[in-house]
Amino acid sequence: MEKPKIYVHRMGPWYSFYMDTANEELLASFSEPVNERDREAPFTAAELISRMAGCSAILSLNGTGAEEEIAYETLKAVNTIQIISISHWWGQFSDVPSGSGITVIEGSNANTVAVAEWVLACALSGVRKIETFSRRLKNGSEWGEPRRDAGMLAGSVAGIIGLGRIGSQVSKYFKAMGAEVIVFDKYCAPSRARELGVKLVTLEEALKVDVVSLHLPVTDETKGMLGSRHLAMIKDGAVFINSARAALYEEAVLIEELKRKRFCAYLDVFENEPLPLAHPFRTMENVTITPHIAGDNKQMFLRCGREAILTLKKYYEDIT
Repeated sequence: MEKPKIYVHRMGPWYSFYMDTANEELLASFSEPVNERDREAPFTAAELISRMAGCSAILSLNGTGAEEEIAYETLKAVNTIQIISISHWWGQFSDVPSGSGITVIEGSNANTVAVAEWVLACALSGVRKIETFSRRLKNGSEWGEPRRDAGMLAGSVAGIIGLGRIGSQVSKYFKAMGAEVIVFDKYCAPSRARELGVKLVTLEEALKVDVVSLHLPVTDETKGMLGSRHLAMIKDGAVFINSARAALYEEAVLIEELKRKRFCAYLDVFENEPLPLAHPFRTMENVTITPHIAGDNKQMFLRCGREAILTLKKYYEDIT
C-alpha cells in the first residue's frame, strides 16, 4: 500500500527543535514526508502548492503566523489536505473554516504537561520551603531554624484561576498530591468542574488559599484584573505562582505586596522580558524567578513533535 504524503510545516532553526532522528524515523515509518528542514527563505504560494501536491496531511511543528505562511487559499488550491496536526499549538490555521473538509487538531499535549510540571514543582517547593531552608543553611544557620515551619501540599487548598488546558492539567496534579482544588473561571461549565473533581468559586475565594496559580489568557477582560485589593487577599504564608502572563496584574502592585513578605512568589513571566538586571524581583528573598521556561525545554519540543506524529499515525490507521 502506498504511503500517504505528509507536508512538514516549519523550517529553519525551528525544525530541529521538534524533529530528531527518532521522530524523523517514526514519521517515515508510515508516510512519505515532504520536508524542508533547514531552508530559511519563505515560499511563495505557487512554490507551496507545488511542494504540497498530493499531500493529504500537514504536520505543523509550531508557530504564529501560519495563516500567512500557508493561507487557506493555498490549501484550497492544493485540494488534497485532509488533516493538519499541530505539535505546539499557538492558534495557527484558525482561518480554516468548519465544513472545509480539512480537520485542524492539536496533535500534542506536551507543552501543557511541561508547564503544569513547572507549576507543581513550584507549589511543592513553596509549601515545603525548599529555597528558604537552603538560604538559611547557606547563611550560617546550623539547622535552618525554625526547622518545622513548612507545610505539605497534601491537605492544602489550591486556588486555580483559569481552567483551560494548563489549568486543568495542574488541577489533576494537585489533586493527585492530595490537595483540595478550587477554581475561578467565569466560563467553565459546572459539568467540566465535576468531571475534574474541582469546585467553582469566586475570584476572591480562589485567592484566599494556600497555593494560588494563574492560568488565564490576556484579554480585555483579564488584563490587570488582579489589583491591589485582590493581591492583598492572598493569605500569609501562601504560595503565589504565575506561569501565564504578567499582564494579569500590575507588576508594581505585586512588588509592593511582596515587599511585606507575607507570602512567596514563583514567577516565570514578567512585564518586560528578559527581566531587567536591576529589577527588584532579582533580589527579593521571597521571590523565585525563572526566564519564561515553564513550557520551554529540549525534551518538551521533541515530545511535541513525536506526539503530533503519533496523532497522524493513528489517523491513518483509523481510516484504513
